[in-house]
Amino acid sequence: MGMYANGGLISSVGFICLGFVWLITTLAGVMQIRKGNVEMHRQLMTYSYACTFTVVTLRLWYPILKSITQDPDSSYLIVAWLCWLPNVMAAYFINKKSFKAD
Repeated sequence: MGMYANGGLISSVGFICLGFVWLITTLAGVMQIRKGNVEMHRQLMTYSYACTFTVVTLRLWYPILKSITQDPDSSYLIVAWLCWLPNVMAAYFINKKSFKAD
Protein backbone atom coordinates (compact mmCIF):
# COMPACT_ATOMS: atom_id res chain seq x y z
CA MET A 1 0.00 0.00 0.00
CA GLY A 2 2.99 2.28 0.42
CA MET A 3 3.18 2.67 -3.35
CA TYR A 4 -0.22 4.36 -3.30
CA ALA A 5 0.41 6.70 -0.35
CA ASN A 6 -0.50 10.34 -0.65
CA GLY A 7 2.48 12.65 -0.99
CA GLY A 8 4.38 10.97 -3.78
CA LEU A 9 7.77 9.32 -3.62
CA ILE A 10 8.90 10.60 -0.22
CA SER A 11 5.90 9.30 1.69
CA SER A 12 5.75 6.11 -0.38
CA VAL A 13 9.36 5.26 0.44
CA GLY A 14 8.71 5.99 4.12
CA PHE A 15 5.72 3.65 4.27
CA ILE A 16 7.41 0.96 2.17
CA CYS A 17 10.42 1.01 4.52
CA LEU A 18 8.04 0.73 7.47
CA GLY A 19 6.39 -2.28 5.82
CA PHE A 20 9.72 -4.04 5.30
CA VAL A 21 10.91 -3.39 8.85
CA TRP A 22 7.57 -4.57 10.24
CA LEU A 23 7.51 -7.75 8.13
CA ILE A 24 11.15 -8.63 8.79
CA THR A 25 10.99 -8.09 12.56
CA THR A 26 7.76 -10.06 12.86
CA LEU A 27 8.97 -13.00 10.78
CA ALA A 28 12.36 -13.04 12.51
CA GLY A 29 10.59 -12.96 15.89
CA VAL A 30 8.47 -15.96 14.94
CA MET A 31 11.53 -17.84 13.72
CA GLN A 32 13.40 -17.10 16.97
CA ILE A 33 10.59 -18.36 19.20
CA ARG A 34 10.39 -21.55 17.15
CA LYS A 35 14.09 -22.04 17.85
CA GLY A 36 13.44 -21.49 21.55
CA ASN A 37 15.32 -18.20 21.71
CA VAL A 38 12.89 -16.30 23.91
CA GLU A 39 15.11 -13.26 24.53
CA MET A 40 15.73 -12.58 20.83
CA HIS A 41 12.04 -13.18 20.13
CA ARG A 42 11.11 -10.62 22.78
CA GLN A 43 13.47 -8.04 21.36
CA LEU A 44 12.30 -8.53 17.78
CA MET A 45 8.66 -8.38 18.81
CA THR A 46 9.37 -5.10 20.62
CA TYR A 47 10.44 -3.72 17.23
CA SER A 48 7.41 -5.27 15.57
CA TYR A 49 5.11 -3.68 18.14
CA ALA A 50 6.81 -0.34 17.59
CA CYS A 51 5.97 -0.65 13.89
CA THR A 52 2.39 -1.68 14.68
CA PHE A 53 1.98 1.36 16.92
CA THR A 54 2.81 3.71 14.02
CA VAL A 55 -0.89 3.85 13.21
CA VAL A 56 -1.42 5.61 16.53
CA THR A 57 1.58 7.90 16.27
CA LEU A 58 0.67 8.94 12.72
CA ARG A 59 -2.75 10.01 13.96
CA LEU A 60 -1.15 11.94 16.82
CA TRP A 61 1.60 13.65 14.79
CA TYR A 62 -0.37 14.63 11.67
CA PRO A 63 -2.85 17.06 13.27
CA ILE A 64 -0.08 18.57 15.40
CA LEU A 65 2.19 19.15 12.40
CA LYS A 66 -0.69 20.36 10.26
CA SER A 67 -1.61 22.99 12.83
CA ILE A 68 2.02 24.09 13.23
CA THR A 69 2.94 24.25 9.54
CA GLN A 70 -0.49 25.15 8.12
CA ASP A 71 0.51 22.89 5.20
CA PRO A 72 -1.25 19.49 5.13
CA ASP A 73 0.83 18.18 2.22
CA SER A 74 4.23 18.89 3.77
CA SER A 75 2.99 17.63 7.13
CA TYR A 76 2.02 14.32 5.54
CA LEU A 77 5.47 13.93 3.97
CA ILE A 78 7.09 14.46 7.36
CA VAL A 79 4.62 12.21 9.17
CA ALA A 80 5.33 9.34 6.75
CA TRP A 81 8.71 9.05 8.45
CA LEU A 82 7.97 10.58 11.85
CA CYS A 83 5.24 8.03 12.58
CA TRP A 84 7.66 5.10 12.70
CA LEU A 85 11.32 6.11 13.04
CA PRO A 86 10.97 7.47 16.62
CA ASN A 87 9.00 4.33 17.55
CA VAL A 88 11.79 2.08 16.28
CA MET A 89 14.36 4.19 18.12
CA ALA A 90 12.30 3.89 21.31
CA ALA A 91 12.20 0.11 20.82
CA TYR A 92 15.98 0.12 20.45
CA PHE A 93 16.42 1.92 23.77
CA ILE A 94 13.87 -0.34 25.48
CA ASN A 95 15.75 -3.39 24.24
CA LYS A 96 19.10 -1.91 25.17
CA LYS A 97 17.94 -1.15 28.70
CA SER A 98 16.26 -4.55 29.11
CA PHE A 99 19.28 -6.43 27.80
CA LYS A 100 21.63 -4.66 30.21
CA ALA A 101 19.30 -5.35 33.14
CA ASP A 102 19.22 -9.10 32.45
